[in-house]
Amino acid sequence: MVHSEMLVEPVVQELRIPAGIAGPDEVTMDVRCFLVSHPAGLLLIDTGPGSADAIGAALDRVGAGWGDVTDVVLTHSHPDHVSGLADVAARCPGAVVWAGAADCKDITSTVPLRALADGDHVRNLQVVAAPGHTAGHICLLLEDGILFAGDAVFTDAGALKRPPGAFTADPVQAEESLRKLSLLEPDRMLVGHGAEIPDPAGALRRLLEGAPETS
Repeated sequence: MVHSEMLVEPVVQELRIPAGIAGPDEVTMDVRCFLVSHPAGLLLIDTGPGSADAIGAALDRVGAGWGDVTDVVLTHSHPDHVSGLADVAARCPGAVVWAGAADCKDITSTVPLRALADGDHVRNLQVVAAPGHTAGHICLLLEDGILFAGDAVFTDAGALKRPPGAFTADPVQAEESLRKLSLLEPDRMLVGHGAEIPDPAGALRRLLEGAPETS
């Protein structure tokens, strides 16, 4: 597999959250994994529930196979981002699996997990520690200004929003992490839930300032 340009391929699945977990009603939302190219192959960000077949289809779309996946990086320990790990790891047994150091103990894995800290690099991605949503939540920054934000924020109908408080371990830390991400001024920002929006740097600033977002 050879790519002359950077490739970022999203893998989008629908997730249904039963009533009483994220609110009084059932919630339907998307959950996203990402394939990212690097000179030696592909890196996979997150492994959602039952995602292996969808990831396999994405590999087909880009002319690659499971053997091209060199690394799997988990942004955090929540099941909607890690519950597909065993199936994914079985399909790419040569891949190294990484996660934020503080979340490793909370992730069930059939393969060893390698711990990541702020400033580390996995291939062409820089690790940006962004605790709050979970203690070991991480974001990933590509050299060309693409930020993979995990669940530090999400988008809904074109608006940038904070994750629900019920799923945020430490709201104070989460807010500090948002400020840290805003200082990166990303050109693009891809999130674990929701479509990409324009002007992510401006959207982060407005979110922190409390200004409403418009679609």
